[in-house]
Amino acid sequence: MLLARLSPKHRSGSSYSYQSIITYCARNIITSTGNQLAVRLIASRQISCHSIARVWPSSVFDCPKTSEYVKIFSAGHSNFDLRGSVRFYRRHNRVEFGGCDTVDDALQLALEQGENLYPDHVAAMWSSVLRLLSKGQQRKVVHKEDAAQLELLIWDVLEVTMDLLPRMRPRDLTTIILQLAKITNRVSSKYYKRLSVSELALKNILLDERSNPQHSIFDPLAEAANQIVIDCEPRHLSNLAYAYSLLGYDPRLDNNTALLEKIADASLDCIQQFNAQDISNMMWAYTKMNVSHDPLFQEVGDSIVTKDDLTTFKPQEIANTVWAFASANSQHTGLFKKVGDEIDAMDNLKSFDPQNLANTVWAYASAKVQHPALFDKVGDEIAWKDNLTSFNPQNLSNTVWAFATANIQHPNLFKKVGDEIVAMNDLKSFNPQNLANTVWAYATANVQHPGLFKKVANEIVGMDNLKSFDPQAKANIVWAYATANVQHPALFKKVGVEIVAKDKLASFKPQALSNVVWAYATANMHHPGLFKKIGDEIVAMDDLKSFNPQNLANTVWAYATANEQHPDLFKKVADEIVAMDDWKSFDSQALSNIAWSYTVANIHATSLFNSAFRQGLFKCQKEFIDSALRQLYQWHLWQTKEKSNDGLPDSLLDRCKQTFLSADTKSSILQKDVVSELTSIGLNPVEEYVTESGYSIDALIEINGNKIGVEVDGPSHFIGRQQNGRTLLKHRQIKSIDGISLASVPYWEWNKLGKDQDKKQKYLLSLLKVTA
Repeated sequence: MLLARLSPKHRSGSSYSYQSIITYCARNIITSTGNQLAVRLIASRQISCHSIARVWPSSVFDCPKTSEYVKIFSAGHSNFDLRGSVRFYRRHNRVEFGGCDTVDDALQLALEQGENLYPDHVAAMWSSVLRLLSKGQQRKVVHKEDAAQLELLIWDVLEVTMDLLPRMRPRDLTTIILQLAKITNRVSSKYYKRLSVSELALKNILLDERSNPQHSIFDPLAEAANQIVIDCEPRHLSNLAYAYSLLGYDPRLDNNTALLEKIADASLDCIQQFNAQDISNMMWAYTKMNVSHDPLFQEVGDSIVTKDDLTTFKPQEIANTVWAFASANSQHTGLFKKVGDEIDAMDNLKSFDPQNLANTVWAYASAKVQHPALFDKVGDEIAWKDNLTSFNPQNLSNTVWAFATANIQHPNLFKKVGDEIVAMNDLKSFNPQNLANTVWAYATANVQHPGLFKKVANEIVGMDNLKSFDPQAKANIVWAYATANVQHPALFKKVGVEIVAKDKLASFKPQALSNVVWAYATANMHHPGLFKKIGDEIVAMDDLKSFNPQNLANTVWAYATANEQHPDLFKKVADEIVAMDDWKSFDSQALSNIAWSYTVANIHATSLFNSAFRQGLFKCQKEFIDSALRQLYQWHLWQTKEKSNDGLPDSLLDRCKQTFLSADTKSSILQKDVVSELTSIGLNPVEEYVTESGYSIDALIEINGNKIGVEVDGPSHFIGRQQNGRTLLKHRQIKSIDGISLASVPYWEWNKLGKDQDKKQKYLLSLLKVTA
């Protein structure tokens, strides 16, 4: 029965050679019949010891049953060590792939070994292939047919590799998977025209038509790995996880379990044996694959915390580890403290390259972990450098982003990075996110660097289009310029045109929509098309549940400030707030902004400003800043004087009114010039006249018993050539509440008159006649 199971290639005429029989037994060592035959052959000494050693794979020693037969064999052959003989044979029958000059040579050499090709040879061969690719063979434009012959050779070697999977030890199998993953990653990341013949052939085999890893190759490897994962050492487990993360997919095994889950479970029992590189690679792999495994991260974090020190960790391993925990949103305060303290205790950070420095502070900022000493240490290290030419754009942008996000002040660092960017010939090496994050960081940190903002804006304006900028990047850029109070009309025009040109704005998140209109209103940028586009997009939504209170408040504030009429938008927002029925979630600034915005828009919203709203005001009354108190007083005037509704609670009204009346009313040079000409005409203007409602008018005159207010409106009163919401509201309420007509003197009309007093006086008389 046993002999009948032997394949034809093991037969020799009408009989079987001992060599064939022992080969069969070795390859089927875990079968009972194979074991029995092996024992009989060994005990009867019918085959030479060295023949057994040559064909018996080293992997059989991983089998629990093997030790029994080794003992039986040794009992009959006291002068022969089976395990040692196998090792001896391996040493003296090595296949030297190091001498191969091309991928073809390595593949051919492997196939030439025939049945003498063992798993460790295959592992060495694939390592050699990667080495030869990395060596940089001469590249030229090739066609697919040029690689056809090499493809056949690769398929032959892959077939042999698959045949040997059952005999592979963890080290050989994980090495093969890792090398194939690195090769796949290499050939998939190059442009087609730059591939060598070898790379093209490997790409055609290892990748499918969509440039994804070929599952018919990597799934069987995953199944084989699953069989030995329990016996893997830490390095093998780490390499397995790292390999499949390079490939970008997590194979589902026959039992529908994910391979990475199996690897993580197997790792839990031996985390303490993982060295620094194993930990770094393992954490990087799970984070890159976005695979959540809380027990693994917790165990790794705990193992690091219990170490006396982290001297065995290289800077990259430190940076990768905290980066992984931050990216995976895995909270482990002890880990971050341990790493932060370790870095702070170092004499210097010269061993940290730019990416290590950037990734480290990025991790702490992203994880919202406070460690000022760490940031100071990194900031000083960067600021003290002669130059930052070794920092790539992402290193620079991530570093300042981290300091801004963590709210760490380091003027020298920001100046150093800003100066470095300004000194560059151009910013073509910066991708859209780099540009957006950089200016966002300077604006958030309130760091002034006009040269940097000008450099970035000019780079963006000079682009053909902004299609490579995602919605968040566009929003962050205009938000940064508005927040930093940096004027650059061409930039705002460029971004506005791009947004308006889109068919839909579904890709914009609520905060992006809100930040864009807020930025244009804050920067006094006139762009009616933009406001209409965004307003229509919001109105068309089923609901605004994805908008948080600040998004809602900032949106209506922007439309009111820019004096952009969009009644449907205001109604949509009001309906959403009423449906929320939760004014407690609105902070003091949001409450005052909403009240003021509806006041400016003069849109009736009785259901919005109900008793619950007033209760919200009462609860936040100690938190309102002066500007908010003035806004609320204007809302009170609107409610009580213009709409005959209930206004502010008595406990808040007096404070709001006093703050409104105490507003700074310094006269500008432009205002003084206008008042001087009014005096020359003989109109006897009263400067800074305070009305009964509390508004201050630049100048008040009386013509034929009629009071006329003269408002000298400088650039801050306009968006483009249109009055902004603040100015519009003042003019409307003075007229409707105080009964005083206002004559507005726009700055550009007055400046056009130059120094000609006659023209100025004629202009004023004509303006006042029309007003009267």
